Amino acid sequence: MLRSKQLILLLLFLLSHSFLFAQAKKITGIVTDNTGKEVPLATITEKGTNNSTVTTSDGNFNFTVSGNNSVLVISSVGYVTKEIKVNGETSFNIVLPIAVSNLGEVVVVGYGTQRKKDVTGAVTTINTKNFNSIPVSNAGEAMEGKAAGVQVISSGSPGSNVTFRIRGTGTINNADPLLVIDGVPTDAPLNNLNPDDIASVDVLKDASAAAIYGSRGANGVVLITTKHGVEGKGHLSFNFFTAWQKATSIVKMLNAPQFAALNNELLSNGNQNKNPAFANPDTLGTGTNWLGALFRTAPMQNYSLAYSGGSEKYNYYVSGSVLDQKGIVINTGYKRYTVQFNSQAKVLN
Repeated sequence: MLRSKQLILLLLFLLSHSFLFAQAKKITGIVTDNTGKEVPLATITEKGTNNSTVTTSDGNFNFTVSGNNSVLVISSVGYVTKEIKVNGETSFNIVLPIAVSNLGEVVVVGYGTQRKKDVTGAVTTINTKNFNSIPVSNAGEAMEGKAAGVQVISSGSPGSNVTFRIRGTGTINNADPLLVIDGVPTDAPLNNLNPDDIASVDVLKDASAAAIYGSRGANGVVLITTKHGVEGKGHLSFNFFTAWQKATSIVKMLNAPQFAALNNELLSNGNQNKNPAFANPDTLGTGTNWLGALFRTAPMQNYSLAYSGGSEKYNYYVSGSVLDQKGIVINTGYKRYTVQFNSQAKVLN
């Protein structure tokens, strides 16, 4: 009787696994854009789960979903995200439309502005909408990690200027890109500019920049456009932030007894006489952690006030800001006061 019950339980266990296995469904397909070109590395995700895959270099994919009622989410950078129900199908021909809105964006190039789809050179636009919400001391640090092929290197010292490297280091000499602010090439450091005053940042990354700026653009060009007033009522804005900076991953140092014991062990292994001052390490006390005494938790504050407005023939933008940054190393710090004024007028119109 006991053996028959065990056989029934084993049979039920196998049947339950067979039922679960039968629920899984294998599907295949190809992802193309609206021109018929295959879309490689498009992400296929089963909605509501972590189950996902990517298309191959020719746009094909093989995927196993949980059942016939699953919903596929297909997405790729530069394309409109699409959702498709499985509904018992096993083969899919998925068309992802190109995101036309991205191609309609206006970017700044050396000779004016163009729509992104009309630009033939390699241009990257950095989103500046969140600059005023990032607690950093200068605009260069706010650009870090926001543009492919653009490396932003910061020393971390208060008031220091960042270093840009566009597509790596191309020369053993000066590899800095050319900085152009409102159409004027400048050698002024970027940390002199208040991030709240920046309207757009575009990076020219290929050789076409040299055709505009000559040899100065050989390492790329960073184009910065500052804010201007717009037609309408005057607009007053005030931004501020307070942040705290702290050194992390500090090397743990030996205290006085540990250092004395290690010194005694070192001399003993070398058959040398021990230092009499370290004869009894336990009596030395903890000593002073000089590395810990060097660093501190440092505050940083920034206040920015701007007023802008204009009419059909004239607009203006004026701003002022104060930055007070204490360094995490004692006796270091940086203060910056900036004033920005932009105006445009149609004199003869």
